[in-house]
Amino acid sequence: MNIQIIEKVIDVFNRYGDGLRFQIERFEEVLNDEAPDMMDECYVVVLGMKMGVFEAIIFDEDFEISRYVRYLCEFTSLSEEEALFMVSVFSQVIDEIGYYFEIPDVEEFLKTAYQQNNDSHLYVLARTYFLGFGIKQDYEKAFEIFSYLYQRGYHECCYYIGYMYEHGYGVEQDVAQALNYYKQNVDSLSALRLGLFYMYGRYVTQDDQKAIQYLSQSQQKEAYLYKGILLEKQREYSEAFQSYLLGAKHFQKECMYKVGLLLKLGIGVDLDLKEAMHYFIYGYYLLQEDCAYELAMIYFDGIVVDKNQKKALDYLHQSARLNSYDACLLLSQLYELGRYVEKNHRFALSYYQQAQIIRKEKEGEYEII
Repeated sequence: MNIQIIEKVIDVFNRYGDGLRFQIERFEEVLNDEAPDMMDECYVVVLGMKMGVFEAIIFDEDFEISRYVRYLCEFTSLSEEEALFMVSVFSQVIDEIGYYFEIPDVEEFLKTAYQQNNDSHLYVLARTYFLGFGIKQDYEKAFEIFSYLYQRGYHECCYYIGYMYEHGYGVEQDVAQALNYYKQNVDSLSALRLGLFYMYGRYVTQDDQKAIQYLSQSQQKEAYLYKGILLEKQREYSEAFQSYLLGAKHFQKECMYKVGLLLKLGIGVDLDLKEAMHYFIYGYYLLQEDCAYELAMIYFDGIVVDKNQKKALDYLHQSARLNSYDACLLLSQLYELGRYVEKNHRFALSYYQQAQIIRKEKEGEYEII
């Protein structure tokens, strides 16, 4: 399936208004006209609209791809690949368009929650202010509610208080306080932050072993990626692969690429090009640029699948649009030499310049945020 359907859906909404999603038959007709060469992709998108998946994601404060994929695989006839493609397309469209809705009477809900000492409701409302989900984002209000809950012994809010102290959101920045709150309640989120601190030596002395210990306590999908990176650094390739694999099962796109690459090279795991392609496809659905590049190479080489120059070039151009350094560099060379494409020095220079920009940006790719 082709992720370029994302652009087609956005084009349809831009042209006819996103309210067209409520007129399913008309939406289907227009999308099919817009993307006549992507009928399978159109079918999956329209099916998701009919099932209400698009609307569900819009109003989901805690959107997580893996949760939707599991649900669709269990309760519909969709395969895992189809479910992932559907959910990924919808999430990208929603991010691109940007939906805003308002939760009515939120101040009244907050007042009632305080009056009833309803800590769980206060916690939900604090997160709502923190995220700006359905209301105007207000870190000061979020900090006020989280602090009140903390004083009442509701330590589930420690991560959020720590995060706001760390970044100076709604309160004066105080890294020492941030570390204090993270360490008071080392849940999955706090463990990820602490692991990153020790991994990059931000605010603390760099310590890879401590970083791995904290990251091992986190179930956040990014924690599996960073733990894998540290294990690779220590040449613990088998353990690194297992960490990346856990992240891939949570549909973390960088982990998809890492798993595919290690399978392709036979590092830390038996070489398996067919299985590597499976992960590259999933990563491509999640818009991971280097997965698209690897798929291009697979179709150029014709080892796992039959050679297909047209598909290879399509993946290569998509990879470049997703900002893959390798794809831009290769396209620069191909246009310069006139190999597979018509020689074009202007295109060659443009892709080379893009590659250099990407290279500089990639130098701090996994820096702490």
